[in-house]
Amino acid sequence: MRLSTALITIASALVMACSSQVEAAPVVGGYLLLNPTTGPSRLKALADNAANIPINRVFLSFARPGMVYVPGSNTLAHVGLNYDTTADFGFADLKSKVATLQAAGVEVFLSVGGWNYGCFPYLYTYYSVGGYGTTTPNYYKIQDNGGSLAACTEANMWCYTCEAKSENTVLADFDIFPEPSNSTTWQAAQNYIIGKAGGDKPVYHPEIVPGHSWTDPVNKMTNVVPGNDYFIQQGRDPYQDLVYLAKDLGLAGVDIDYEEMWHADYFKNGTSTGPWTNHQTVYKYATIIRDVMVNIQTIQPSIKLATAASAAGGLSTNWWGGNLKNIWYYVFKWYPEVYSFMSTGTNGGGVNIMTYDLSDNQQFSECPDSNTCALSQQVNYYMNSYAANGMAANVGYEIGIPAYPASDHDPTHQLPLTQSELTSILAVQGSKGGFFWELYKAAGSTANLDVSTAAQQICKAALGASTPRCSGVIPQPGGGVVTPSATVSATATGTVTATKTTTSAATTTTASSSCSAAAWDSATAYNGGAQVSYNGHLYTAQWWSQNNVPTAGAPWTDNGACGGGPTTTATPGGSCSSSQAWASGTAYSGGATVSYNGFIYTAQWWTQGETPGTAAVWTKGAACTSSMRRRRYRNRK
Repeated sequence: MRLSTALITIASALVMACSSQVEAAPVVGGYLLLNPTTGPSRLKALADNAANIPINRVFLSFARPGMVYVPGSNTLAHVGLNYDTTADFGFADLKSKVATLQAAGVEVFLSVGGWNYGCFPYLYTYYSVGGYGTTTPNYYKIQDNGGSLAACTEANMWCYTCEAKSENTVLADFDIFPEPSNSTTWQAAQNYIIGKAGGDKPVYHPEIVPGHSWTDPVNKMTNVVPGNDYFIQQGRDPYQDLVYLAKDLGLAGVDIDYEEMWHADYFKNGTSTGPWTNHQTVYKYATIIRDVMVNIQTIQPSIKLATAASAAGGLSTNWWGGNLKNIWYYVFKWYPEVYSFMSTGTNGGGVNIMTYDLSDNQQFSECPDSNTCALSQQVNYYMNSYAANGMAANVGYEIGIPAYPASDHDPTHQLPLTQSELTSILAVQGSKGGFFWELYKAAGSTANLDVSTAAQQICKAALGASTPRCSGVIPQPGGGVVTPSATVSATATGTVTATKTTTSAATTTTASSSCSAAAWDSATAYNGGAQVSYNGHLYTAQWWSQNNVPTAGAPWTDNGACGGGPTTTATPGGSCSSSQAWASGTAYSGGATVSYNGFIYTAQWWTQGETPGTAAVWTKGAACTSSMRRRRYRNRK
């Protein structure tokens, strides 16, 4: 369904009339990673405790950028959210939880994109990670998994630069933000961006079609583009469908999490030695936002628009590749009404800066300067770059172990959120509010803040110490909670001990030898040295662990059988029993689910003989066992 030119004109007028330069009230938001294994139960726990959680916004993540949603259809079948495997893919349940949360003062946004749903493995490997020589921070992935750039192919997931080899990803796990040139609103947005372009001449690339083969004109290699072309088959604009979906779900807003670093590196302009311009990515991103803006004003004017932005995105200095530096600076400079729509006024959901996954490894000049290397120093530096240019923005925090640098490669240069660092950040940024990744991400170390401890402090700094919800905790499914430490040490290590009480989703009690240690619980986080009983044996954790079955080995060491009494065994959630195994000779209609190689897959349209994980028709969902759950998000500096 497409909007007429008249509606577009009206929407443009409404954008200008309704925009305001008044900044919105502070928001304390958390991302919730959804999948059929844990998503529904965690969202239910949040909804059941909505009045007492220390946040006032939840970002549901992640939907695919190339989604299709027909208004009134009330199904998530072609949204790629991976929320549930019911007939409507969880639409009714999700809508119910949204209503409950928002009635208690917690806004709910739907986030589109993220790391996996924005990474083009071939282009990211060849032009981002491997496009600047062999001494870049992530080039070790190419060396470890292929030996050389030329050896990186789809067979080894282009040397596993988008996701680690251990994640077992296939092309179907990734997606890109499409350019739906079939859409009149997209065409109008393009014309608007072209007419106000302040840099290189805008060039769009509708020939890079999700799910289609594309030949790289630079090196003549042909690969399939991540995603699928279902939106083209149906004659739809995914960015318009996002707004229709938000309206039908009753959402407060939508969030565009744009992380296409491959696009900036591939379409850069300048001399061979740099620095370069990344104006083409500015244009693509601004066109996406403009398309969403117009559809919001035409379809549901009350919907807010947020975006997740690069830490370096507000800098105006030269760009040397490898990140999204300058993108939001130039959007603000050339398209101020687009930036202000997201950051201020009635529709301002916030420009939310991913000031995390930062590193202090100066081998790659990863500190802004030699005296600005601590996490809090870098956060304040990047936030100041937005403020100094008059750009309203919100600070971001990451709970637990950062995704970058990789903990199995360069843990010494990670900058996790400890108590002392949070205190320093809040002293400068606290009154403005902020957001964090992720609501159920474990601390990973006693030195790192748990989610409830961090959320409470961010909440009190932004909303006021006496705000009732700021004393609440993030609830666990089954009635348990993560209880913050009563005493927080604001030292360099900022040690925090979190005590978690939970009710296991499924337990069985058997007669076995007596174990003095408590029974292992799949939902409990254990620090190194913790002891548990499981199947009549005593186990000791060698390092931090959660949901790792003791009998599976590391990090658990089996201390042998112990004598007399019952022991309780928790059964990890999630299985493939609800879906039949994929068969090459069976014909599947759109919406059918199958199990294959340990994962649930959903057919996007009719198919037969197309293998899940290799064909675009199949959308990969949750792992069949909870121990195989994977992230759908990762940030890079």
